[in-house]
Amino acid sequence: MSNDVFNILAPYYDQIMNRVQYDKWKQTLVATQKIMGIGENRPVQHLDIACGTGTLIHRLSKYGWNSVGTDISPAMLYTAKDNYPDSQFLVSDMRFLPFCAHFDIISCLFDSINFLLDEEDIYRSINSMASALRKGGVLYFDCVTEQMVKQYYNNTKWKENYKNFQAIWESAYNEDTKIATLSILIQGKGWSIVRQRLYPIDIYLSAIKEAGLTLLACVDTHTWNYPTPKTVRVDFVCSKEPSDALINRFREFP
Repeated sequence: MSNDVFNILAPYYDQIMNRVQYDKWKQTLVATQKIMGIGENRPVQHLDIACGTGTLIHRLSKYGWNSVGTDISPAMLYTAKDNYPDSQFLVSDMRFLPFCAHFDIISCLFDSINFLLDEEDIYRSINSMASALRKGGVLYFDCVTEQMVKQYYNNTKWKENYKNFQAIWESAYNEDTKIATLSILIQGKGWSIVRQRLYPIDIYLSAIKEAGLTLLACVDTHTWNYPTPKTVRVDFVCSKEPSDALINRFREFP
């Protein structure tokens, strides 16, 4: 039996997640490129961690980006390669990335970092991402908050119909462990169970600092203002040895 939790989900993922706002992430990344002042003389070297089925990489390819997508799920990357055979994909664990000082921009989005259930792995993964960045490079990642889970995924059950299949969703949240469990039944295929842990923002800020990165932004994803108790998703932007000019430009963004 495969231990890939996305083994059943992968072929259906794009239909299930058709409301995901990839364009918003794309726009933020392209704006980041412009702020950094790169990409005019050579392609942007980009790493998308937990890239899933490759949708974000595909959208960025239209801007001439040279992207590599990594994911711990072989099933998701099989779908990604089938979707976008000309793109580069690699099975890799975000805690132990096989790169050193190579990328201008690294993204890790759609709360992928919340899949790390051990607090020490937050530190390992951000340190690994920092190692993969070039000097002056930028890391952009996000996380979901406890408010998100309590508001939308707190012991709820619902059914959704898609073009060729039906899915049943069940969610549960343990306030003691801060672990949210989402079970998804693809009719006729079986259950997939994924777990995420909710961490205080301070844990991410501490990991960023320990990795030697400079924080450029920690904001509510939807407003790009400071997070509040109502914030459901947080964006982090940080850089490896940024210039003063880059720091100042980010203070004026968006």
